[in-house]
Amino acid sequence: MFEVSTLFLNIHLTFEDCGLKDYILYYINGMALVSSFFFARVVYGTILSINVWRELANSTVPISAFAANTIRLANIVLMGLSYYWFSVVIMTAKRNALDADLIRALEEMDNKDIKAE
Repeated sequence: MFEVSTLFLNIHLTFEDCGLKDYILYYINGMALVSSFFFARVVYGTILSINVWRELANSTVPISAFAANTIRLANIVLMGLSYYWFSVVIMTAKRNALDADLIRALEEMDNKDIKAE
């Protein structure tokens, strides 16, 4: 479930490698990438983390303190990485959107200059 966004990431990278950044499918895939990453890793991952912490606190199966603390530490690190990578995904999406807007604005300016001549 956590890796559902990888499918969209691979498609996104393929579009970039083929120079297809101007196509609408590139932007639709980007939105699917961001939303799948958010729902799979951030929302669902946080819900699973809460459940793990509850199970460790209320476990009827004996588990050593070392094992429980190792699981907790691993969970904190992995969820921290998910939150970090989501922030990177958002910054990249914003940058791509701003780049696209800038390119469109420059093209419109060029078209106006050509029409004025």
